[in-house]
Amino acid sequence: MPGKSMFSKTEQLITELCNLPDYEYTEEQMWEFVKQTDIEIKPPPSKSDKPRHASAYSMFLKEHKKGMGDTAELGKVWNEMKEANNEEYKRFVEMAEEKDKENGLEPSSDGAKTQSQSQEKKLQIELIKARAEGSGDEDKPIFSGKKVDSPTNNYKEWKKAQLGHPPTFTIPRKDLQTYQEEDNFDKKSMDGMEWDNYIRENMLFLETI
Repeated sequence: MPGKSMFSKTEQLITELCNLPDYEYTEEQMWEFVKQTDIEIKPPPSKSDKPRHASAYSMFLKEHKKGMGDTAELGKVWNEMKEANNEEYKRFVEMAEEKDKENGLEPSSDGAKTQSQSQEKKLQIELIKARAEGSGDEDKPIFSGKKVDSPTNNYKEWKKAQLGHPPTFTIPRKDLQTYQEEDNFDKKSMDGMEWDNYIRENMLFLETI
């Protein structure tokens, strides 16, 4: 069996690098860098015009990236969105899936996995709402994440409420750090603080059903 061509090896390396959340270059930029070298890489005729799978992260960068210097900060924001699996994150996943469909491609495995997780979370939220019906707590906001006793999660939910944001809102990392300093936040303890047990006392969550 013949080995991989130089083009295939380079393409795989570039794709893997650009899928890293904190990597600052796009695939298009990487290929431009390659063209500026003395390395001769000729794409096979069958692959030169083949569309590539879009990624949710590339959709996110395309919408938010202003220059080369802000990629690191955007990578941190992306990681937080991805971990929270919030509505904004799902929006970019759907954008990538739509892009794939436009190019005649099936959604990537990451997109399918995320879609499955998204459906599961939606079912959990519906179950929470159904169980809360008639209890007098129907109007409480829903915390759809994990670790309800985490000082960080309780602080975030409390702060969003203080600022008038819905639970699905993601506080930008830089703003969050500023707020935490102003409020003397301690990631190891919330005893006696305004956000102490905020989620348990003010929100509906999966553990309560």
